Amino acid sequence: MPFVNLPPTLNAMWATLSDRVSKLETAQRFTVPVVATDPTNTRNGDMWINSTTNQLKIKDSTGATRVITWV
Repeated sequence: MPFVNLPPTLNAMWATLSDRVSKLETAQRFTVPVVATDPTNTRNGDMWINSTTNQLKIKDSTGATRVITWV
């Protein structure tokens, strides 16, 4: 009985994964999410721009949320 939906080979899956990781590692652009309100479930290192207050915020390594000011 023939198979209609054959799973991809491990080699093909690895090549796809490797290609995606390579694109992430060599990307020259990083974007910060723009949100209307501050997120409630943040992790250390998360960044976001609050569009209501026009502030760039980051959760630092101690867990404190800091406002980054730009000129």
